[in-house]
Amino acid sequence: MRVRGSLKKVWNLTRAPSLKLWRVSDRVKYFTLLELIIVVGIIGILAVIVLPNFLEAQTRSKVSVARANAHLLVNAAEAYRVDWNGYPPTAQRLPLDPYGILSDVQLSVLTTPVSYISPAAFRDPFGKVKSYAIPASSYMGVRSDFPVPDPPNPNRSLLYYNYKYFSLWTRNPLIDVIGIALVSIGPDRQDSFGAFRPFPPDALPPLARQAGITDPHDTEYDPTNGTISGGDIFGFAGEVPGIH
Repeated sequence: MRVRGSLKKVWNLTRAPSLKLWRVSDRVKYFTLLELIIVVGIIGILAVIVLPNFLEAQTRSKVSVARANAHLLVNAAEAYRVDWNGYPPTAQRLPLDPYGILSDVQLSVLTTPVSYISPAAFRDPFGKVKSYAIPASSYMGVRSDFPVPDPPNPNRSLLYYNYKYFSLWTRNPLIDVIGIALVSIGPDRQDSFGAFRPFPPDALPPLARQAGITDPHDTEYDPTNGTISGGDIFGFAGEVPGIH
């Protein structure tokens, strides 16, 4: 009888705590509405603090990639010039490149048959250019201005300008030099006419002035004006004024 009573005590002692713990855990199984509101509020505050810093860091990283890709392509085009006595030409190529400015189309000679550069360098991390809100009818001259309407750019490549060809196409003798430009549209994703940066103000097309760009310095991206500010990111080569 004593043994049986002792076993019963032991059984009760081992069973009771587990039962008590089970009941306690059952009581705190769900959050209350107030607790959920507090958690959501904390997450919201953290998002407000962290998200802008994250986006700014992401933009700075893209700017670095755009600069690096532009300069890689400039160096590759210089190597091509040494071998072929000239920079890669440009031409309208339908349907991918109606304006003859997409680097992945115009500079395919840099990847094959001789590999001067990896195709990854063609990419603009800021994607496709947006259109200015200016109708085509406002062009001064039917074919004399820079192509502002959004060109197809499926591979989101940098823009390439061979000034000898570009001056003929735009009928602008002020940019008729032996040289090239590689241009990224920058964080604002607007084409700020960065190809005209090395030239005097008179070289800017009328459409640039209509877009509020009156000086070639206005075409350049400057992070001191804000991480996401106007202007293009570019690299130049050749006999382009002001690059040496």
